[in-house]
Amino acid sequence: MNMKKIFATICFLLPLLAGAQDYVSTADDIALGKLVLERLAASPKQDAASQMILAARQLLNQPYEAGTQEGREERLRIYLTRTDCILFAETCLGLVRTVQVCGPLATFEDLARTLRQTRYRGGVVDGYASRLHYTTEWIRQGERNGFFRDMTEELGGVPDTRPINYMSAHPDSYAPLKGESSYAKENLRQIRAMEERVNGLSRWYIPKDKLAAVEDRIQSGDILCLATSIDGLDYSHVVIAYREKPGAPLGFIHASTSAKKVIVEPRSLLAYLQANSRALGISVLRVAD
Repeated sequence: MNMKKIFATICFLLPLLAGAQDYVSTADDIALGKLVLERLAASPKQDAASQMILAARQLLNQPYEAGTQEGREERLRIYLTRTDCILFAETCLGLVRTVQVCGPLATFEDLARTLRQTRYRGGVVDGYASRLHYTTEWIRQGERNGFFRDMTEELGGVPDTRPINYMSAHPDSYAPLKGESSYAKENLRQIRAMEERVNGLSRWYIPKDKLAAVEDRIQSGDILCLATSIDGLDYSHVVIAYREKPGAPLGFIHASTSAKKVIVEPRSLLAYLQANSRALGISVLRVAD
């Protein structure tokens, strides 16, 4: 039996073996998730880049909404009908990866298992600090799992050695870290320990004034992480690279904070970066076939 058949068998059996539902979602989100999985599985274009664009276009016009992952109890929360920037890219990646592994047998439960592997350290939901809050750690875990390859250094990226500590420096901005309760204090302790680990991880970005020289080597379907000059923060936005046709300027699809929904950005990537004084450049992730 070849590996694809083995994966398909696993995907068929796991829902039968699963216990209580271990994620939070809604009927509308589950219905949309199933629809996108079906369309990806039925698409004649099966390479990861094409699938990423197909998944992204299926989510166009879904509302932008921050804070959908928050709650007193840490749970895997899956929403496709409302999203922020990193969740949009992560959901598209999860949809594509699920179909890569499970093919036409892919279910919403399979998607949940994939998202658990991308969103939580080691794929284990164990409290607030087990979630991958910083994009740097999300990138490194995704690489280890074989979901994508970080192309940034190869494309001429420069090291980013600035310390990451935004969450611990701004605890009042995060409900699970705010206040003097034992719950908040323990979460803050764990977040500080996590930040120390993340600061030991390497990261690179392509400065925006160098982007024009390598733009033609970035592909539609690549995940682009926008490095920021905000103190203590690594990245401020995550998008999916998109060209409407070969030779066109590099653009992107994203969950836009200004448009308040998922859109094909009307500006080119370079124009968008130049208009953002805090944007330092980009990291480039190529999704694995």
